[in-house]
Amino acid sequence: MESPIDPDAPTFFEGPEKKVELVVAEGGPDLRALGDELWHSVVAASGAQVLSQISNDHQTAYLLSESSLFVYEDHLTMITCGRTRLVNAVGRILERIPPEQIAMLAYERKNEHFPDRQPSSFYDDAKQLNAWLGGQAHRFGDEHDHHVHLFTTAKPYEAHAGDTTLEILMHGLPEDRASRFIGCTRPEGTTIAAERGFTAFLPDFEIDEHPFTPAGYSVNGIRGTDYWTVHVTPEALGSYVSFETNVDFRGDLSGLVRHVIEVFQPRSFDVVAFTPAGDAAGELDMKGYHFKDRVHAELAGYEVAFWHAYRPIEEPRAPMRLSL
Repeated sequence: MESPIDPDAPTFFEGPEKKVELVVAEGGPDLRALGDELWHSVVAASGAQVLSQISNDHQTAYLLSESSLFVYEDHLTMITCGRTRLVNAVGRILERIPPEQIAMLAYERKNEHFPDRQPSSFYDDAKQLNAWLGGQAHRFGDEHDHHVHLFTTAKPYEAHAGDTTLEILMHGLPEDRASRFIGCTRPEGTTIAAERGFTAFLPDFEIDEHPFTPAGYSVNGIRGTDYWTVHVTPEALGSYVSFETNVDFRGDLSGLVRHVIEVFQPRSFDVVAFTPAGDAAGELDMKGYHFKDRVHAELAGYEVAFWHAYRPIEEPRAPMRLSL
């Protein structure tokens, strides 16, 4: 029998993430020009810290102790995991950028393994965001199963034609896949990302990566305006991986998802896709998995689609004993 695992112990880490996307209105400040000091303070306000950063002419990508931050001239994407409170980072941003200069904000939160251990709930966060900016909240997926919550501002907004985001949120890694991210180290002459197969289907990106001790891994990749990021929590209790990119996946949604799923082979996964309103992401086809849920809505200038898929269990598994 497996040894007991305590979700309060250092061996457990809450991988499912919180995410905010923010777009500055025309005439608002240049976010990159606000400087690193501000973005370090924004990250600190959430309860995380900046580990490293890379940049090009279009964006600065910060690798965090809990996920990632991508800052462009007129928009940003920030993702945090663990027990961070991302809404506090939004509050810090609003100290420099008043609400009237925010064209659109979307705040997303994946269902956690242990939501009672979080410093706030989605509803707490949404109420605070509503007080600051006004908006509406939705749930995509079954309340008692895999789902994401989404808060969006209510003011009219039109996403530009190339504005897409794809998230693949994976649960239950097989042991042989999880073990690749326990005690891993940067290899000489290449990257962990290349060795694990990420760069095979997303080539020519500048890579910034960090293996955590004793377990875990994060990587940012940037190329022009494009980014992709992966965060791995390989521990036996609550194994989880997130993949996200703004590379335009329209026309080959299933192909990109298959590539990512092949690397990790999770027991189940969710896909969240954002595309400009009126231009749906398309259908998702995944051999070897069954789809349990599919939700679609038009919100804040985007078509938002959610899928939940799972791999049928072929053999019975032993229970995991938990510490009380």
